[in-house]
Amino acid sequence: MPTDPEPTAELRFRRVDRSCVAELARLFEELRASPGAEFFHPHPLDRAEAERICGLEGRDYYCLATLGAVPVGYGMLRGWDAGYAEPSLGIALSPGHVGRGLGKALTAHLHAVASERGATSIRLKVYRRNEPARSLYRKMGYVLVPHSADEELGRLVLRPTLRVGILTSGLVHWAGGLDFLCGLINSLLAAPAAAEAELVVLLPTLPPKRWSKAHLKLLEGRIKRFFRGKAAAKPPSLEAVRERLAAFGPRLRIHEIRGDADAHAEACRDLRLDVAFPSMRPADFGPACGVVGYLYDFQHRHLPALFSAVERRRRDRRFRELVTRVPSVIVNARSVARDVRAFIPEATARVFTLPFTPATRPEWLPAVGDVASRYGLSGRYFIICNQFWAHKDHGTAFRAFARIAAEHPEVRLVCTGSTADSRSADYFPGLQEDLRRRGLTDRVAILGLIPKRDQIELLKNAVALVQPTLFEGGPGGGAAYDAIGLDVPVIASDIPVNLEIDCGQVGFFPAGDDAALAERLRTALQRSHRRRDDQDLLAFAAEKSRQCGEVIWQALLAARTRR
Repeated sequence: MPTDPEPTAELRFRRVDRSCVAELARLFEELRASPGAEFFHPHPLDRAEAERICGLEGRDYYCLATLGAVPVGYGMLRGWDAGYAEPSLGIALSPGHVGRGLGKALTAHLHAVASERGATSIRLKVYRRNEPARSLYRKMGYVLVPHSADEELGRLVLRPTLRVGILTSGLVHWAGGLDFLCGLINSLLAAPAAAEAELVVLLPTLPPKRWSKAHLKLLEGRIKRFFRGKAAAKPPSLEAVRERLAAFGPRLRIHEIRGDADAHAEACRDLRLDVAFPSMRPADFGPACGVVGYLYDFQHRHLPALFSAVERRRRDRRFRELVTRVPSVIVNARSVARDVRAFIPEATARVFTLPFTPATRPEWLPAVGDVASRYGLSGRYFIICNQFWAHKDHGTAFRAFARIAAEHPEVRLVCTGSTADSRSADYFPGLQEDLRRRGLTDRVAILGLIPKRDQIELLKNAVALVQPTLFEGGPGGGAAYDAIGLDVPVIASDIPVNLEIDCGQVGFFPAGDDAALAERLRTALQRSHRRRDDQDLLAFAAEKSRQCGEVIWQALLAARTRR
């Protein structure tokens, strides 16, 4: 046994490393034999575990408390490496050093470490029978609530509430962007670690300064919409945007501003925001406000023929500036994270990959009975919910459907989405000609742009969603998020990003292979499918949103800390 320390010995804390194995193993042996062992068993208390912990190099923190040269306590902050923004605290003291105030000192040290690493709150579990520990934690500010018959859950806010600005520029001007933004907000609201955060949406409803970058971008967008014509998707109305945001309730405050960069910087300063996200362009909102970027995809690198040389250079420059000037960046897929490393090796931003998070909105669940009849649909059908853009590869889906059309004369293929593609004006007319040549014009219903709620109802009643796309920035594209959230089967191309879908009923086929897709369609028609209970879908989506929210929270903390 170690010699007792001198009364004047100084209490020190040090993070364990490989040099600490013997000391930590010896302390574990003491803890295992102590009366308090029944209350402390987060992991095995043996030498093998001591060796494992001393060899860890992640974000989780394990430390020894020593008096002089004698180890007297063990502390840990866990959960960061598992993907949580809020760490869990645990402490244990050598039996001979209980009741000397060391537990309070060790806990305070762990609080300091958590704060330095950007955590705004901390949690722990404590046995109801462990009254000394419960008393200590209450005195240190923890709020204890029942967790199980034997345990309570304690939570402590470490520092003032984080004020988070939610940027909407570039997202609320198209339906898919608004859906993505609302998904981020929903996930952040679902994250326990962000429960005390103040959330302010910066909504650019006022005209930007004349000839600012935002003003020029606005003019560019109007010109593009003019040349795309009536078939182009119209941006959501301001009233619709306000309505979507207001539905999140009182935790979400809406602050309306001009659309230029100066207005955003002024709002961040006036509102005393700690961090703002998601920024699709490099931004500096002042020394007090961190920025989390959003990098959507590198389609211009993978499918360069769809972009002009000017567009490719502009994207490269903007992406490079983003990942070298902001502290952290969120992306929708591991594929995008890999592309950041491959195409911008000088990137300094920390990249956070959002988990696949299906969309299940409660208002989508009740049936709307007359939707199919309003669009002249009856019987069974597959559905494609994509804009008619060249990389969406409708042609493969049409050829696959042609292979099964004679076998299943009652089955149709339904397509929703804009029929305009400014980058490939002959794409949709070519598809129409192909359908006429195959005699499938009456079997493929091209509905164009329809209200989102109508699209969702058609999706709910489809045999399966077909996603033949050749490129996406997120797994399966937005339609897959909707389909899996509603428990609709998905048949998707096997491009790398789609293979990141980790839930739902998903079957893959080789991209561009219409014969393989036709076989998938045949199989889907042979199967019967009953959608999961609504409450199960909502609970599943809530857990996925929580996981996504924790990743967003980590990115926010990283931006705030590194700022």
